[in-house]
Amino acid sequence: MTALIRLAAEEGIATLTFDRPEAFNALNEAMAVELNAKLARLAHHDEIRAIVLTGTGNAFMAGGDLQTMRAALDTKPVIRERTIGNLVRLAQTVVETITRSRKPVIASVNGAVAGFGLSLVAACDLAIAAQRATFTSAYGRIGTSPDGGATYTLPRALGAKQAAQWLYLGERHTADEALRAGLVNWVVADDELAAQTRSLLQRIGALAPDAFAQTKDLLLHAPQRSFGEHLYAEQRSFLHCSAGDDFREGIDAFFGKRQPVFGSGAR
Repeated sequence: MTALIRLAAEEGIATLTFDRPEAFNALNEAMAVELNAKLARLAHHDEIRAIVLTGTGNAFMAGGDLQTMRAALDTKPVIRERTIGNLVRLAQTVVETITRSRKPVIASVNGAVAGFGLSLVAACDLAIAAQRATFTSAYGRIGTSPDGGATYTLPRALGAKQAAQWLYLGERHTADEALRAGLVNWVVADDELAAQTRSLLQRIGALAPDAFAQTKDLLLHAPQRSFGEHLYAEQRSFLHCSAGDDFREGIDAFFGKRQPVFGSGAR
């Protein structure tokens, strides 16, 4: 079977490229299964330091595959629920895997983003977008509520009122608007996206892997804790990191006035 997601790995960086350009990289069941399998494998691959998600053609990802859902509408209710429900569950698993990944997951947004694609960008640790990229929730347009964690991640990224506007009204937003809103971290010229993504990954690759994972975990769980509980969690995390080799390397590099070399895969 032809792969729907191309995998390329180089110098510890794995790039997953959605490859259904004729469907604007919409997520169907086969693609969702493949994405889950590849993400799970990469998350536990010792030689991979970071994961990049991007798309082929004019879209990053145009959400869930509406052809699949349309076909399910004419089936018996139990089959319809199983078909659509399975696609939604697979999509939810994708964002759970990204959230739990101890490795950085970067969205390199090459084009149009809609529906679950928006949820996917919001779930990534960092996002860099080409100037031509556009962003829309699109859920309201097809008469459904969001999935992929959008109602959780977007309010945290955009603020409650702005997230409500994006999700209720389904307006199309430019890359610059996404940058101002806080959905993406950088916007670059279209022909600079690949080069700027590589530059970002060089910086990401220089980080201490365990320190990154601990920081990501603290950011994720902060809203669920009281301030006192979170201070204690920070203390435990700091002590955990300070017992590792990367902390010693960081201290030695500081006093040696040189750049630290963290982790077995660092340069």
